[in-house]
Amino acid sequence: MSAVPELVQQLEGFVELIAAAIESRDWDDLNDLLVNRQETLERLCALSLSPLERKAVVNMMASMQATDRQLLALVQSQKEVLQKQAASLAHDRKAIRAYQAE
Repeated sequence: MSAVPELVQQLEGFVELIAAAIESRDWDDLNDLLVNRQETLERLCALSLSPLERKAVVNMMASMQATDRQLLALVQSQKEVLQKQAASLAHDRKAIRAYQAE
């Protein structure tokens, strides 16, 4: 029995978990999920694939890349929000120090 369908299913299952980690801003969980997904992908690529399995894996990887682009855009937008919040906090701290120095 081939392990290919099981590994493909595992890889497809990572999509929702990764999206949920990004949505909840759980960066540690996101990192763990990406490491686990990479390990699963490496196990899949190490297998000997039939031509039909190879085609299915190539299609799955293309879909994964498209989804990753969407998820990366979401991470980038959240990064921008966090950068703005950090800049605002730094500005507020500077104002408080200036006020306390008077």
